[in-house]
Amino acid sequence: MPGLLLRPLNERPSQVALRKVVVTNLDRPDTYPTLSETTVRVMGMANRPDASVAEISALVRRDGMLAAGVLRAANSCAVRGAKEIEDVRAAVLRMGLQECCNLLSVMGVKTVYNRCSPAVQERCDTILKHSLFVARLASGISSELGIGQPGSVFTAGLLHDLGRLVACVKCPENSTAAALVSADETDEVIRSEREAWGLDHCEIGHQFATANRLPEAMAQAMLNHHRPAGEEKHRELVALIAVTERMVAHVQRKHNIVGYNLVACPHFPVLARGWPPSRASEFHKALPEIVVQAMRDTRTMLKSCG
Repeated sequence: MPGLLLRPLNERPSQVALRKVVVTNLDRPDTYPTLSETTVRVMGMANRPDASVAEISALVRRDGMLAAGVLRAANSCAVRGAKEIEDVRAAVLRMGLQECCNLLSVMGVKTVYNRCSPAVQERCDTILKHSLFVARLASGISSELGIGQPGSVFTAGLLHDLGRLVACVKCPENSTAAALVSADETDEVIRSEREAWGLDHCEIGHQFATANRLPEAMAQAMLNHHRPAGEEKHRELVALIAVTERMVAHVQRKHNIVGYNLVACPHFPVLARGWPPSRASEFHKALPEIVVQAMRDTRTMLKSCG
């Protein structure tokens, strides 16, 4: 989308100043809590078919907090009567490579705000819960219906709203940043962000992804999850995240998927482009069970992350 990140001609000085606060030093760990090298490497491994247990285990052992989280998660998912695991490699084997990478990615995202005030941490935890639900539901749809790769889908879902976290951390007293926590991400919210900062959380997330050298597909999911029709190279992935986020917003309001009109979702035609009618029907039928499982998986992973 040419010119998307360029400064609007009618921007006010206050917008320029606030935007500078939001987007300055996104890759400087000495001035701003950024994604760790371990987290970025794990997110890359999640999409690699040749990633090994030994490789993941070696990364986990480098960080005591990550090791504790993996052990806690592995022991929580043990079958009744199974011996408690105390070795990282055994924990990775029990969880599985993909699930372990997913957990490590969530724990890594939490480090973006874990040194903030309790009030900001609470806001960010709410955003992370939403993003994790999107990640779980999108990867469940991916596995069930063969849309995209589950590993990359999970990571894209987890990171799609990272711009909201950045805004909350870098502008903790800003009313627009605080409103991001509870508001549905409608076009009106996007307009409010641009009015306050001169850019929206999609653009903030994209700049963060670029500064931290995250994979291109993840950066595009951050940038275009509110406008998937404008995405070309990663259209299916971005459209899946866009549709899933709409469903998650409905479930978080209504506490179930009943009554959600998938066909009325403005992003569904982008996702379903080229689908035969039978595939859309299959999507509808599978959705309730996938949603329930995603809710369970979200709760379990949040517990593992402490």
